[in-house]
Amino acid sequence: MNSHKAMPGAVSRRYAHQTAKAMPGAVSRTMSIKTAKKICAEIFKITKGTQTEVIITSQESALTRFSDNIISQNISNTDTDISIRLVKNGKMSKVTFNQSSSSEIKKAAQNAFYLLKNQKKSGALGLLKPSGPIAEKENLFFKKTAEISPAFKALKIKNFAKKCKTAKQVCYGTMENGCIKTTVANNLGIHLSHKESHVTYDITVKDKDGFGWAGQSANNIASVDFDKIEKIAALKARLAKKPISIKTGKYTVILEPAAVADFLIFMNIFGFGGQPYTEGQSFISGKIGKKVLSDKISIYDNALDGPSAGMPFDFEGVPRKKLVLIEKGVAKTAAHDRKTSLKAKTKNTGHSLPVPNIYGPFPLNTLVSPGKTSVDDMIKQTSKGILITRFHYINILKPLNLELTGMTRNGTYLIENGKIKKSVKNMRFTESIVNALNNVVCVGDKTISMSSWWKTSVPALKIKNFNFSSSTEF
Repeated sequence: MNSHKAMPGAVSRRYAHQTAKAMPGAVSRTMSIKTAKKICAEIFKITKGTQTEVIITSQESALTRFSDNIISQNISNTDTDISIRLVKNGKMSKVTFNQSSSSEIKKAAQNAFYLLKNQKKSGALGLLKPSGPIAEKENLFFKKTAEISPAFKALKIKNFAKKCKTAKQVCYGTMENGCIKTTVANNLGIHLSHKESHVTYDITVKDKDGFGWAGQSANNIASVDFDKIEKIAALKARLAKKPISIKTGKYTVILEPAAVADFLIFMNIFGFGGQPYTEGQSFISGKIGKKVLSDKISIYDNALDGPSAGMPFDFEGVPRKKLVLIEKGVAKTAAHDRKTSLKAKTKNTGHSLPVPNIYGPFPLNTLVSPGKTSVDDMIKQTSKGILITRFHYINILKPLNLELTGMTRNGTYLIENGKIKKSVKNMRFTESIVNALNNVVCVGDKTISMSSWWKTSVPALKIKNFNFSSSTEF
């Protein structure tokens, strides 16, 4: 659960390893709309008379990795996966393949029919007809972002490494970009496509025994402030030198946005997911309309616009809408697909993932509303506390109250009398997200976007009585 890229339904990728010198300028090679339509039509012709769903995911990515102030690896990947799902008389089958020739399409369809014939009835729901227009308000594809060249990355990293060498620091990290196109179609009339680009700059700076991290994700490279990210990581590393041990126990903490984002993925799946909600295993089960978190916390899911915008329809072709999950601490709804909405006797919110999957529906485009307090002011207003950059190795212990355990990483600092005094050795926390979000003192005035296969935009949070269970030296 610590790896955000372990998306339900994720497939293996074939990587081509190339040097920066040998790599050509990246060119978008995702499947065209015309080709996707042709593949769907070919499949529907073969499966005529049986309800058929086709999902095509075509993506490309290029990653440059660097360590010890040197570029160490370039990886590029182009990948297209096609799934055929058949539904008939309460039975369902699904096959996934990655070759789009007519012979491979025919073979995959035959395999799907074979599986369908030999399935037992499972009460599989029939496919949906189009349910209305798709309101895609945001342009999320930027050609320059999808086609960032290795030369551009090499120059950025070279200049950053030069700064680190001058400061007697060492840099590590990745710069990754690419694009993904998703087509969801069925032979009842749904045919929808969405395309978006992405770039992530994720860096760590080492200064003797101190480590500092900073990073940003975006759809448009023009919104990435490379210089600011590098300065933050370098400053954090300098401040992190000569870390001290402190006693375990409960502290006031200031969680920077990356640490808050680490928490939110668990809340999305196990807290706001329709499956745990209908099973009575969510912290909001049976509590819709009741106060469950601090009134300083409001959480939304919005794929249509704003900093977490994404695909405006789900994997069954249902339009997505802005969803209020928590409003001023009050539980409003869970995220549902058709299956969980029927169980909960409520509306389908358009959050289906590829069917079947073990997680059920959950939000993929979350936003925590910002407050009015800057991180600097949070620090100034803290007599004693801990500033936390981010977490890692997080695992869930108790899903019902979202109790997690994990470690601080790459920038943990002791605050005394409104100032950062010392770096603190990494510590293990054991804390319930529900408890933590009921102990919020104030909310940051700015949000930062983080993404992988899900998107979130979150502010910093100041929280009291946060539990550290042990300390660890690295």
